[in-house]
Amino acid sequence: MAKKQTRNQSALSDDNVDGNVDKIREILFGGQMRDYEQRFADLETRLTKNVELISSNFEKRMERLDTFARRELDKLAEQVKEERKARREEGKQGSKELKAVADQVETWCAELEEQIGGEAQELRGLLQEQSEELSGMIQDTHEQLSKNLTAEARNLEDGKLAREDLAALLTEVALRLKKDFKLPSA
Repeated sequence: MAKKQTRNQSALSDDNVDGNVDKIREILFGGQMRDYEQRFADLETRLTKNVELISSNFEKRMERLDTFARRELDKLAEQVKEERKARREEGKQGSKELKAVADQVETWCAELEEQIGGEAQELRGLLQEQSEELSGMIQDTHEQLSKNLTAEARNLEDGKLAREDLAALLTEVALRLKKDFKLPSA
């Protein structure tokens, strides 16, 4: 019967010690853990905002570039239409003038088509360059954000308490609570 009472008291004592250790852990590290959690949440929010901003800026630039290219191509197409119309009206003045004008118009149209083709090619090249530049900027920003995240993670790891130190501290606290801990004599 005495053994059962001793076991019950021992079990109650272990529960109290576990409860006390939990309370001590909360007192010692609760604030730091909440601080780490808040810092991680803030970091995640900042990263999300940065990625959204970069994505939004990229989309806006691409839309502006697309709009600009379309306007320029429409202007060139309109100019070609107007020039052809003007040449046709002039061609009706006479047979000699018609032949000369027809030759001139054909030559001019070929040059204009070459020019339009060259300008279209140049615009495509510019679009490609700007696309590559924007992709490079996104890659650089991604790398920078990754480096910042890694640095922040290292800072957080450097500032945290090592597992072994925490275990030694909690062991010492448990031994002191049990009054089994003996201080070394000086």
